[in-house]
Amino acid sequence: MSHPWSVWLEPCESDRIQLQKLIRDFCARFNSLVFDPHITLFGRVAKDPVATFPFFENFVKDFGPISLNVLGIKTGEPPWKSLYLQIGKNNELGQVQKEFDYYLNDYRHYEFDPHLSLAYGDLSINGSELDHISFPETITFSSVAFVATPDEITNWKMINQFGLGGGVSP
Repeated sequence: MSHPWSVWLEPCESDRIQLQKLIRDFCARFNSLVFDPHITLFGRVAKDPVATFPFFENFVKDFGPISLNVLGIKTGEPPWKSLYLQIGKNNELGQVQKEFDYYLNDYRHYEFDPHLSLAYGDLSINGSELDHISFPETITFSSVAFVATPDEITNWKMINQFGLGGGVSP
């Protein structure tokens, strides 16, 4: 595979709809490209992902959906953490990410900081703009996705998806 790929934790359908609306609203406000809601468990691996599918498909069977607390809305280092929801860690998330990190760390080092981006880019955001933004207190995640993640967001593409608790989504 010529482009890097990433492993995402994806929200359940009801939370995905709510988060996608937030992302669309912020991307429109800041003239940024729209993307699917996710937490990156491990980012930008430059090796063919197909060889990893059996391991991860088997691994995620042991987990059901994971509910995580949202700690707040924050701004950070552009372009990838310009505006985001900081997500709290729990034992399940720690266990899943630790296993992914252990399996993929030979390919590259990845520093995990659980967050769900709301907009990417070089954004000029006034801190007071964040005060009146409502966001969910918890988000439930129900699948792990392998996504081609070249530098251009418009070229991001789903490679494969595994439902937590088993099952492959086309």
